[in-house]
Amino acid sequence: MLEATIGRPYALHVHGNSDTTGAIRGVETIVTGLKWKRLREPLSIVGEVDAAVREACWELGATVVASLMPA
Repeated sequence: MLEATIGRPYALHVHGNSDTTGAIRGVETIVTGLKWKRLREPLSIVGEVDAAVREACWELGATVVASLMPA
């Protein structure tokens, strides 16, 4: 069943109060096993969410949407 998802694209956004390293490592371990394709580097946000963070999240979402469009 999981073989049907091989090669699927993914993007990752993680928000933490002081560190996101472990969360990112955990997700990347899982998706490596699933053989998913990372669209771009994980978006790691530590601390407060501001306009720059919201813009980065928007760009991440736009990247995901663009990857799903037919060529």
